[in-house]
Amino acid sequence: MSRRIFIDTKWNPKKHENSKKHTCYHPDKDLFFEVDSLTELKEYDEIYLDSSIFPDMWRQLEELVSNGRRVYYFARPWQWKKIRKKFKEELKARTGRMSKSDEGDVFLLWKVYELSLVRNTTHRYFKPLTIIDIELRPLLMRENALYKKPPKNSKHQHSWC
Repeated sequence: MSRRIFIDTKWNPKKHENSKKHTCYHPDKDLFFEVDSLTELKEYDEIYLDSSIFPDMWRQLEELVSNGRRVYYFARPWQWKKIRKKFKEELKARTGRMSKSDEGDVFLLWKVYELSLVRNTTHRYFKPLTIIDIELRPLLMRENALYKKPPKNSKHQHSWC
């Protein structure tokens, strides 16, 4: 049986002592814990991330995938409100609150996985990250950011306008 971990990711552009850590949930042990880096999760075969993949995470993801880990990301972030409402009683029982929290978000990620597994719809909710994704996405994100920002001394956003 493969070991799964669910993660509510955080952006830590500068690793300060007070920076937020990634919140993890280990469903087999019903345990919440935090890590600074995704590479600390070497003992897990399957890693499920929320939909937020930040620029400082690509190298960590590359290391995990290169070492044979299967990494998935939540592909339906627009459904968080509906998910929170559907599992509100379980969320309150598990975390003591229904409002947004790191533990609540990672618990809900697991609940979505569990329900999608029963319904055989996991592929709709969680998309795999391949080494190609990990190498190309940061470049595409950077390119997209460049095109959204017009050059300083230009009247037009794109040179072909």
